[in-house]
Amino acid sequence: MVLGGLAALSAKAGFAQTAAPPPGPQSPQTAALDDKIGPGFSRFVIARWGDLLQPGAPPFNPAALTAAQASGQFPYDAVIAALVSPPPAQDGIARRVLVTANPTAPARMLFPGGVDNPGVAGREQGATVVNLQYLGGRWVTVVGGYQTRRLSDGTLCQLSGPAAGQIGGTVQGVLAVNGGCATPWGNVLLAEGDAGPWLARLAGLGLGYSDPAEAARYGWVVEFDPLDPLSIPIKRTALGRIARAGVLATATQDGRPVVFFTQNAAAGMLFRFIAATNATDGTVLDSGTLSVAVLGGKGVAWVDLPNDVPTLAGLANAGITAGGEGFDAPGGLALSADGGTLYMACAGNAARGAADALNPGVGAGHIVQFKLPGGDPTARHFPAGLALIAGNPAAQKGTRYGPGSQAWLRKPRTLGIDPAGNLWIGTDQRGDTSQTADGLFLMQTTGPAQGAVACAYLAPVGAAAGGAAFDAASKTAICAVRHPGATPSASFNKPATRWPTLRPDMPPQTTIIGLVTA
Repeated sequence: MVLGGLAALSAKAGFAQTAAPPPGPQSPQTAALDDKIGPGFSRFVIARWGDLLQPGAPPFNPAALTAAQASGQFPYDAVIAALVSPPPAQDGIARRVLVTANPTAPARMLFPGGVDNPGVAGREQGATVVNLQYLGGRWVTVVGGYQTRRLSDGTLCQLSGPAAGQIGGTVQGVLAVNGGCATPWGNVLLAEGDAGPWLARLAGLGLGYSDPAEAARYGWVVEFDPLDPLSIPIKRTALGRIARAGVLATATQDGRPVVFFTQNAAAGMLFRFIAATNATDGTVLDSGTLSVAVLGGKGVAWVDLPNDVPTLAGLANAGITAGGEGFDAPGGLALSADGGTLYMACAGNAARGAADALNPGVGAGHIVQFKLPGGDPTARHFPAGLALIAGNPAAQKGTRYGPGSQAWLRKPRTLGIDPAGNLWIGTDQRGDTSQTADGLFLMQTTGPAQGAVACAYLAPVGAAAGGAAFDAASKTAICAVRHPGATPSASFNKPATRWPTLRPDMPPQTTIIGLVTA
């Protein structure tokens, strides 16, 4: 395969824009033991599973993981949630704060023989805050950095908003975090998914997880300040309880927060929360209007949901009752720089019956493009269409790629917009990379090559792409390569690859990489 290259650098942002290549997507190669980097990029490693986060943490011993290791080391799995810029330091060194979601900790890949250790697994999942600094032309982690910390099953959280009075004001644990985003007001939002499997897995630890009442305290949007290591995460009940896949925050012109999020389900819905005020006292997400996207009028209409505790606690049922559109496994969201276009990745639903205007019924997935009239995220109707229909165009009818595309893809899951306006699409085939490798693909969103798709990076066998965040000054995309070697039949003892070290005495490691444009 010839990986889709990148052409001239954007003088304004420092990022590359996709070239106008020859027509016809070329067949990607199947996943290999090693990764592959597209032309125009160089790749370096920032952090791997087991790397120290705190100076006092024990060294990585994958054959005998402990809770102490899991608490002080970079975790097994990672999805990029946010890249935040702290105030400039007097020494002139550029610094960033990276936040990752850590969704999974499968026993078969973490523990020898697949024998589960829930006390360790609960600490491996959650979210991670890592200090980065720019030295020697690359981003490196700072062991023991001021903001560096882990949020996991042992983290104390507050609950706020309309449902807190009924379910309680505090809870231990951030569970099943599938993604996250930075907010215009400086905080980070984490999207909790379905905590049920985690509660069952942790029930024997004697920490209260076996209490049926605990379930109501998970499945919320969690807000915290990434620059304050002492800030207590707050679960915002005004945004409803549902298993989430992706979350995106923006704001109206008068400063009111608007949060979009997707339901993590085979036929998941898209929701919107509009805050009632632009308060700056830390309660701005505690009151507002929830609505669900309903298909109609060559796009979607937003139908408001009742503002009561039963609706918030049972958001999925409320959305269905209101006629919410069931998208084919919706995931990541991205908003164009001008605020006029919202993109949503859908990984596909092989069980779908009849297709509709925004779900073509193709199992390889697609990307929905919503237009925000006048750039208004609160508009009552979003015109919408399909920006891409994934799959192998040589073997599957109905695929759609822009003219001049160089590559095709399957199962889009994460999305990001770089400073030059390229849409970065991360794919996740759930470990089954027999047809094609998972990776990061770029779709140009403007200009003569609009819609053209190229490939920036291919992950090793069994790995998925966990999204990307962008630093314009260093021309770097910071990306997550999730769970390499974790094919459906793989295990700790017999992974499909041992990337990135490729050493027989080391397991495969989720790795945060930097892709730098030339």
